Amino acid sequence: MLRKLARPWIVVTAAAVVAAVTLLALLPLPAASGRIIVPSPPAVHTREASNTDLTLTSLGPGHALDGFITNPDFAFDTATEPYPTLTSSSVGFSPFSVQHAGIIVGTPADGIGRVELYCIDIRTATFLGVGYHLDTWADAHVPNLGLVTRLLSEYYPETNEPSSLTNLDDKAAAVQAAIWYFTDGFVLSPGNSLFPVVKAIVTRIQEEGPVAAPEPPSISISPGHLDGSAGSVIGPYTVTSSLADATVTATGAQMYSSAAADPADLIPNGSLVPDGTQIWLKSTGPANAVLEAHALATIPTGNVFLYDGNSSLGEAQKMIIAHTDTLEASAYATAEFRATGSLTVDKTITGPAAGEQGRVVIQTVCDGGKLTLTPDFVIDAHAAEGTYSHTYTDVPADSVCSVTAIEDGHTSTVIVTVVGDGDEVHVPSGGHVTAHLTDTYEHVPDVPGELLVSKTISGPAAGQQGAVTIAVTCALDGTQNLSEQIHIPAGTPAGTTEHAFTHIPVGSVCTVLEIHNGQTDTVTATVIGNDQQVTVSGTEAVAAGIVDIYDFASGVLTVTKTIHGRAAGEQGQIQILVECAEPDDIFAFVIPAGTKAGSIKRSFDGIPAGSRCMITEVANGSTSAVSVVVHGGRQQVTVPANGSAEVRLSDHVSPVVPVTG
Repeated sequence: MLRKLARPWIVVTAAAVVAAVTLLALLPLPAASGRIIVPSPPAVHTREASNTDLTLTSLGPGHALDGFITNPDFAFDTATEPYPTLTSSSVGFSPFSVQHAGIIVGTPADGIGRVELYCIDIRTATFLGVGYHLDTWADAHVPNLGLVTRLLSEYYPETNEPSSLTNLDDKAAAVQAAIWYFTDGFVLSPGNSLFPVVKAIVTRIQEEGPVAAPEPPSISISPGHLDGSAGSVIGPYTVTSSLADATVTATGAQMYSSAAADPADLIPNGSLVPDGTQIWLKSTGPANAVLEAHALATIPTGNVFLYDGNSSLGEAQKMIIAHTDTLEASAYATAEFRATGSLTVDKTITGPAAGEQGRVVIQTVCDGGKLTLTPDFVIDAHAAEGTYSHTYTDVPADSVCSVTAIEDGHTSTVIVTVVGDGDEVHVPSGGHVTAHLTDTYEHVPDVPGELLVSKTISGPAAGQQGAVTIAVTCALDGTQNLSEQIHIPAGTPAGTTEHAFTHIPVGSVCTVLEIHNGQTDTVTATVIGNDQQVTVSGTEAVAAGIVDIYDFASGVLTVTKTIHGRAAGEQGQIQILVECAEPDDIFAFVIPAGTKAGSIKRSFDGIPAGSRCMITEVANGSTSAVSVVVHGGRQQVTVPANGSAEVRLSDHVSPVVPVTG
């Protein structure tokens, strides 16, 4: 979209509006008086903002018109309906007059040049001084814009047509009247001198048909804002442009083509960059910087301009560009360079076993892992009771940092309770914050620990699975102190069994792994909780549970039916019944009457492995006109696990030979 940097508010007083602003309201003609009513315009308070591409500044060629307009509740398709000749008694239309039918001139936000526009919204008013932005047909919600754009490409001011009119006011009024026919159902009075010209324009455009929507030119910078620390390089910003190369400038910062910000990567102000260029900013001193991109945009006829909303008006009429023109498109983004902060990590060592612990390593990670502060905070083994500190400077402003002990000092004889581990702290811009962690060390209790492993067997095929083996290993500080296996025989019924392991040193890490899950050719196994680790405590038994869900493996049964013979294709409906051992596994294979000669195949999956299935042709398609001989019409097969069984049947169809006396 065309965009300009925000400008100060421009306030237009009521007196100034009355004196200097022309009302462009498209007002209905009162039936009794036959006069055009132009009330005093209201006070309009306008401002030019970042979405203002142009402001209405004057009226171009054109003049007042009177005629009729389609009533909102009257169905009338102006895209196809011939231009009508109406009277005051015509059904579905009401008298309607406008103050100005013709060109409206807008001035671009940079004040350079002029843009010629037509109205595409006859029932809505607008005023000089009101701002507009370039938009799309979809957002305009105006009918027949494809026909309007076709019209604009062939008539004034894009061309000299209609050439039969020599007065520019008449040309503009005629073109505007034709546009309003397509967008609003406006029809000139038949006595108007422009009536035949407008009718000819409408007829020609209807015959030629609509054109596609023009693509509005666009330029943008993404993202629109980034933060960073003072002295850092912020980016990347991506310049996207559907136009020619964009001119980029930065205020309060220098531009670079890489995050390294090497002198060789400097992008001077005023440089031309292609679509997709990435730019990094480094402050030249100020805390805030602005990145701008500008490019010349050729805006073809048919692009729409909509009200920018920057005035006291609730709405303003919609416009369409009348003549291809070149304007400047702009985009901008901002950067804020914030002062860095500092973070102190305090670690307090306390407890009865303080001084007997191992090494402690604390890692600080900020902004979800994007930044790790270095070096890690290390406290040597056997450090005495007390508080130890480490401070990080130049932490990016507004960072959220997590402080975590990746080594907590526990040993085979010392256990630890950590408070504050993993807590997050916010580092303010230019400020300081402290994170506190406390390690309380105690001796490992003399009471050995216990591990309780439970095994649950469940599922439709429970009791038909194979043997199960579970490996249990425990280790403390790299030394293994338990290595056992649990064996569960094949065919063990559904239920839960428990297996206890005692006299395990407290602090040991135990792994419970099912190395054989009981799956067989006919039974599948789903294992929940496998390969889990638990830590043995000195207070209560620690539990680890594994659940196996067993189900029957399944197979596929394929039935192939072949139809042949001189009368193949003339038989009736064929019905084949498939019955397997399970009551739910009953299937019907129906072949429609009149099926041509050839083979028809149907597969049935999900049949439990080992099922014996009976395939019976219960209706062979015989009729009064044809006879059928069935081969293989009753067969029995066994469906294998994870495999398939196939049955073939054939019908020989012959015409019935009439018997004569």
